[in-house]
Amino acid sequence: MKLLIVRPQPGADITAHRVRVAGHEPLLMPLFSTEPIEWEIPGDMGFDGLLITSANAIRHAGVNSRALKHLPVFAVGQNSADFARSFGFEIKYTGPGGVEQLLAEINARNLLWLAGEDRAVFQKPVDMEICCRVVYRSAALPSPDTFSQMLLQTDHVLLHSARAAMHFAHLVSQQDIDKNSISIAALSENIALAAGSGWAKVRIASKPSDRELLSVL
Repeated sequence: MKLLIVRPQPGADITAHRVRVAGHEPLLMPLFSTEPIEWEIPGDMGFDGLLITSANAIRHAGVNSRALKHLPVFAVGQNSADFARSFGFEIKYTGPGGVEQLLAEINARNLLWLAGEDRAVFQKPVDMEICCRVVYRSAALPSPDTFSQMLLQTDHVLLHSARAAMHFAHLVSQQDIDKNSISIAALSENIALAAGSGWAKVRIASKPSDRELLSVL
């Protein structure tokens, strides 16, 4: 199968490698670019862990992250956990579902959340404190001239975030392309919902990882 990857770099290349290993052909068309934002570590607030909901948070945290290596990481999804581990962080828990499910399953009660400027809205447990620091932003890129052509030769479009799903759906609508001719595969149910309805096929990973995403195709 030919699988279209629209997530930003360098994550797009990482997914492309996994697609090849799985025996499929990756087509790369990143629709976002990411960049770091200056940020400061909060004062001594007695954090008992880091909440990571995206690998980009670790990727763009910069030198400040060195002072946080003593904190265990609670990661949403295997991709985030693997990336944090590669930077030397200890992974305390990897949530197989969304952030609310993860927060309901852990014992930590005072977390520092490293997040993107465009971040998820969720309900935290009433007895939990979460301090958020925005460490990166994503900028939407214009669709390439080959957008329609690439969609015609794609078996599934891989969607890794709700924002990417919405932006992709907007571009499809903007260029008056029939959604019934496009199949999508989403990393989670929320991402699939963000893409809207009308697609030829919708596949949803049982857990937020590339491995699970590819397994449903």
